[in-house]
Amino acid sequence: MRTARHAFIENLKLVIAEYQATRERLIAGTDQVFSTGKYGGEDISVETAAHYKQLISHYKAVVLRFENEQTRKAQPKL
Repeated sequence: MRTARHAFIENLKLVIAEYQATRERLIAGTDQVFSTGKYGGEDISVETAAHYKQLISHYKAVVLRFENEQTRKAQPKL
């Protein structure tokens, strides 16, 4: 049965793929991120890529935990 959690996880998988692509572009230098603070204009692409890496890791853990729950529910009890 497809639930709202299933839809959320599917959307999260798309977000992970998008974040991975963005992170790769930041590392390669094809995309750049600049701060907009008081002194603005500083390139913060490396820091942003590191933050994306943390988010990707966290999101993958959420997806894995959900998939493990689904596997346990599908296994017959002995």
